[in-house]
Amino acid sequence: MAEPKYDRCFVCGKANPSGLKLDFTYDEAGAAYATLAVDEIFEGYPGVVHGGILSTLLDEVMAKAIIQSGKVAVTAKLSVSYRKALSSGQNVVIKGWITKAKSRIISTAASISDESGIYAEAEAVFVVPRSDS
Repeated sequence: MAEPKYDRCFVCGKANPSGLKLDFTYDEAGAAYATLAVDEIFEGYPGVVHGGILSTLLDEVMAKAIIQSGKVAVTAKLSVSYRKALSSGQNVVIKGWITKAKSRIISTAASISDESGIYAEAEAVFVVPRSDS
């Protein structure tokens, strides 16, 4: 499936001057991935990436896995567990995947990690909007 492009998206939009401009890849099971080093302009405490940015990355990678499955859905519930601080400029991989899908309700999971372990994990419920037709 060709992925729809949202040029103003904070995470993946190429036309968003303040955005992260990430490119995503997918494995054969439909999981979404991106590799990045978050810039220091997104710090909360000195040298530490803001937790809201980590949450945003987790939300986006789960949404990308859903888009890869052929659906578009919006976040209804998001639960994030922060495991350890992520230093700005440090290379990590974000991964998101679908854990369960029933008609309009899609459950997902995601992680931010590197070879030393997991920095943050998330679970979310997404809802496919009703058609207005």
